[in-house]
Amino acid sequence: MKTFNLSLAAIAAMSIVSTTNASSLQEALKNGKISGAIQAYNFSRNLDSGKDYEITTLNLDLSYETARINGFGAKATFQAASSPWADDDAKNARSGDMYGSGAQLSELYLSYKTDNTTAQVGRMYFWSPLLGGSGSRPTKEAMQGISIVNSDLPDTTVTLAYMNKMQSRTDGEGNIGKFTENFTGWDGSRLEDGAYTIALTNKSIEDLTLTFAYLNAIDEYKTAYFEGSYDFGSFALSSQYYYSEQEDEEDTNLFGIKATTSIGSLDLLAAYVTVDDDDGVIPGAGNGADLAYTWSEIFSDQYRADQDSYKLAATYNINKDTYVGVSYVNEDDKINDKEYGYTAIKASYNFSGELSGLNIWAAYEMGSQDARDDGLRIKLNYTF
Repeated sequence: MKTFNLSLAAIAAMSIVSTTNASSLQEALKNGKISGAIQAYNFSRNLDSGKDYEITTLNLDLSYETARINGFGAKATFQAASSPWADDDAKNARSGDMYGSGAQLSELYLSYKTDNTTAQVGRMYFWSPLLGGSGSRPTKEAMQGISIVNSDLPDTTVTLAYMNKMQSRTDGEGNIGKFTENFTGWDGSRLEDGAYTIALTNKSIEDLTLTFAYLNAIDEYKTAYFEGSYDFGSFALSSQYYYSEQEDEEDTNLFGIKATTSIGSLDLLAAYVTVDDDDGVIPGAGNGADLAYTWSEIFSDQYRADQDSYKLAATYNINKDTYVGVSYVNEDDKINDKEYGYTAIKASYNFSGELSGLNIWAAYEMGSQDARDDGLRIKLNYTF
């Protein structure tokens, strides 16, 4: 398949053609919406071997979205990041996700909505189960391509997408990420012909949610995902299945099961995941493609070959704006004969009144057994 190159000039031209007259364009611009976020993230780690580090990264995310005219609309998002106090140890340790200064036009797309279908073309923040950018760092990952979301089928949402470039968090050399053919994530392949995906979510059976997704990272690998989740009262039971294959490697599978329940203000979780012994699973393209149930707050790797892992977690909701939680993840890596333990505590608080829109989140995770590192993450977000 040939890679198609999206022209931002062409997108702009399409936007102009879509408007019926100048007054309509003026109205669309006048009724547009500005939104964004101001962020300060501090990550630190105490290493059992190597050098400790601490880094604070500041980020501005500013968006403008027009009102729709005859179903058409457009959006642009600008990101800027800086780590002004980082030392050399921090720069080296976090060059792949936190240390990347500069500015980027992360979103610039034309959209069209009619009835139950929405289409977008250009640069965008995009997520689906197997192809998606992550927003867990100050600089969000973005993708370039086409997406179509349709809900014509009863109780069903269908997503189709083709992405040919991705903006990662950084370029690995001290600058903010650029749009390239390198799709970061658990595999991190250079996808010269891009990737396409289809995802379906169905809720036609009461209390049951079914999700299916397929990804073809062209000429590199293929991944499929299935999940079923059934809610009954305050209890929910979910199961998931990954299948991935790549050239010259064994096909491999992941199976997971999760149970959750709520008792008053207390939320409890128990989960188990197992991976085939042939090869590790590739959960998709982009760091947002990461759905295995036994994730920990900082360190875990759930996709290793021949690994079993389990997770226990409890979250106490003090009120609608505040929660505290604790979790334990255990990973049994049979190939390397290692067992990793991760104990984490976390808390979140949403401010109100004059500080409405401000949130602070913090997590501290301690390694045990063959995992020896400790990490602390603090995130301050103001959205508007």
